[in-house]
Parts: sequence; structure tokens; C-alpha cells
Amino acid sequence: MSVIALDIGTTRLCVLAMDEDTGVVLEILSSRNAFLPQDHPWERMQDPLRIYELSETMISKLIKKYSPVRCIGISGQMHGILYIDSAGKALSPLYTWQDQRSALPFREGKSYTEYLASLSRGSIAPGYGLATYFYHASTGSVPSGTAAICTIGDYLAMGLCRSSKAVIHTTNACGFGFFDVPGRVFDTAALEAGGIDPSILPDISAGSETLGETPEGIPVSVAIGDNQASFLGALGDSGSDILINIGTGSQISFVCGNIKNYRGLELRPFFEDRFLLVGASLCGGRAYALLENFFREVLKMAGYSHESPLYPFMDSLVSAGENKNPLLVNTLFEGTREDPSLRGWIQNISESNFTPANLAAGFLEGIACELYRLYQPVLEYKKHERLVGSGNGVRKNRPLQQILSKKFCMPLEVPLYTEEAASGAAFFALLCTGYLKDISQTRNLIRYKKTEEIRKSEVP
Repeated sequence: MSVIALDIGTTRLCVLAMDEDTGVVLEILSSRNAFLPQDHPWERMQDPLRIYELSETMISKLIKKYSPVRCIGISGQMHGILYIDSAGKALSPLYTWQDQRSALPFREGKSYTEYLASLSRGSIAPGYGLATYFYHASTGSVPSGTAAICTIGDYLAMGLCRSSKAVIHTTNACGFGFFDVPGRVFDTAALEAGGIDPSILPDISAGSETLGETPEGIPVSVAIGDNQASFLGALGDSGSDILINIGTGSQISFVCGNIKNYRGLELRPFFEDRFLLVGASLCGGRAYALLENFFREVLKMAGYSHESPLYPFMDSLVSAGENKNPLLVNTLFEGTREDPSLRGWIQNISESNFTPANLAAGFLEGIACELYRLYQPVLEYKKHERLVGSGNGVRKNRPLQQILSKKFCMPLEVPLYTEEAASGAAFFALLCTGYLKDISQTRNLIRYKKTEEIRKSEVP
């Protein structure tokens, strides 16, 4: 039998079919996500109805082709929210994790997020679901008839099951903010101190369970967070390895046993009794995309039009050799979650090194350096054995693979199959239905390509 899984990424939707016994990915379908026009530079919204329509179409195609299907898994953006009514219908756009309306000025020289945090003494950042909700509640813009807020993954799971009640898994719930990670519950005292009624929140699922079934009788698991899904799909439950995921943003993640606070790292729920420590950057692949757009504008300025992506040309410019006079690039172009006002910079510019090749190399080095800085405090306490890379930002960029391997002093391996978050959602669905008895069994379903093997073959 097969398992179908959906990952609702920031820029792309992906659905795959997987053989449940071997973990072999049988087919992948994808579509660009449904962004909505923005009237203000701080807005980042998507159309949940269109996302559902595109996702359901792809899921239906794979169900017909690879039936019988044991179950359907879902992962998606964990910080964004949308508003739903009592029937489970969407009343608003999806306000994504990139949305910065809660970073706008509010009172007493503070932004909405800062003011909320000062009232409740809670930890929250712009783009987190409850920060966005606080903005809407403060401005009187919560849609009329709202019964709850939920993630886009929760909304898709409800739609597939024809359910009217949202259920949020702890791996998604932590992305809202005000979440007690060790206790796996929302901090209702902090919410109430900030003037937020906890009844706006969906019910929490802390285990491995299904939400319901499709009209055809296929079980659908509760949706899980994309970061945890990527880790599960790329490493299973391994506690000795590091995962670097680079998509629109980027993350460095590893399993932790003892709950310990490290500056810049966030504790997140994983599965069963485990936790992840995660360092997240707002500009991962988006930083390199910024440079690609700059080169595109230069071509336009010179009267040339180039429709296809410029990334292959940029990658070919980056020398694998040692650059004795590199450009130093900080890629905080969207700031950090803690301080969105921070900005990136380029230093050590001279007459001899200000070239397109050095710019491309500097941007890639900057992406790697930001993740390594997040990881540095851990080196005193933990020695990891292996570095695994996931996401198209790693898969499709061979120079970045080399830079990461050198920066972390470890060989880099990449899962054989693309779409690690969707694979993780598939594994979780198999856990939810009892086909997999234990999370450790997921490790038997993952195969890898070493960096050298990737260089010798086409990246999927």
C-alpha cells in the first residue's frame, strides 16, 4: 500500500506518494503557492481556498494512481494563522510567518509584539500566530463570526476530513507563541495577561493521532509543523545528527534530551517525549534570491531580458578554491525574530574583490555563517556526528554544500528523496495509523546521498 503526504511550503505546495514498506517515493506533484497581492510592504498573505483547491487536486490524482492508500499526512507553515467560523470555513487570508504587521508601532514606543510581550512577559516574535492575532484584536479587524484560529495545515486536514473543528498538534502550536513546550500546553495565564481569550485557540493534540477520514475512508493525520516534519523525514529520531534545512528561510535543528536554554535557539516539541532545539533564520534561500533579483535588474538596466533563473550562472561563478580577500556578507536582510529592525551588510569591499563571483560566494558564506553562529553555543556541551542537509536551497546549490561541510567540519549528506517535510508527514501518518509502531522505525526508511555522490549526479 501507499501513503500520500502534503507539505504546504511558503512558496510551493508539494504532494507525494510513498511506498509504506520501503519509503521509496513513487511520485511527486507540486504547484506554486497562492500568494495574494500586498498593499503594504509588511504584508505576506496567501489564499487558503486556492491552497485547498490545488492541494486536493494533486492528492486526488495520486490517490487514483496509487490506490489502495493507507493514510494521508500533512505538514505546513507553523507560525501563520487564518480565521475560521464554527463550520470550519475560512474567514480570512492565511497570514504567513513572513507577515510583519505585528512589528508595526503600537503604544509606548513599542510594536504590537513588544507591547504584548511586556504585558504578559511571554516570548513571542512578529509572524507568530498570536502576535498577528493581537494586532487584529487591537485594531478591531478580527473577522466577524470567528470561532477559532488555526494553521494552514489544520485547515487542510479539516477540509479533507469534512470536519468543522480544528485540532492543532503541539509541533504547530508552539509556532503561535505563548506555548509551554515542556508541558505541551498554551500558557493561558500569559495569554490572559495580554488580553487574549484562550477560547480562540483550537484543541491540542500531543500524540500521534488521526483527525478523521476522507469521504473515501482514508485516515488523515493531524497536521504537523514543517520544521519537525523535515527533521523526521531527513533523520528520523536521530539524536546524534544535525539537520540544516534551507528553503525560503533556514533552520538548524537537532534533538535534545535535557531541556536547556541556548541564546538564539528555540526549544520546540518533537514527537513522543523528545524535543528539538532550533535556530531559525528569516533569510535563508531568500537571501540568495535577493542577489539573483539584483543581477536580473542589472541585466534589465543594460537592455537584456533573461526569463529563466540565473542561479546556475551564479553557482558557476563561485570558486571552490580559497578566496584570500573575500567579501564579508551578513544576510540579516529581514532582521531576526527577536529584532526585525536589524539589517544585513557587505564589508571588506576593495577595488579588486567587488565582483559578481565574490558577491555570490559572500552571500552563500553569509547564509552558512548565520546558521553556524546559532550552533556555536552548543559546541561546548554536545558533539554531533553527522551533518544532513535538506531543502532545495541545499539540494540545488553545490557550492553551498561545500561551504556548509567546511564550516561545520563534517561531511554533508542529503536524503535520497526530495521533499523531506512531506516525507516526514508520511512517516507521521504511518505512526498515527499504527502501521509504524515506534518513531525509531522511520530511520529504516531513509536513504542518503553523500556530497560527492550529489556532485556526480543530477540533483532531483
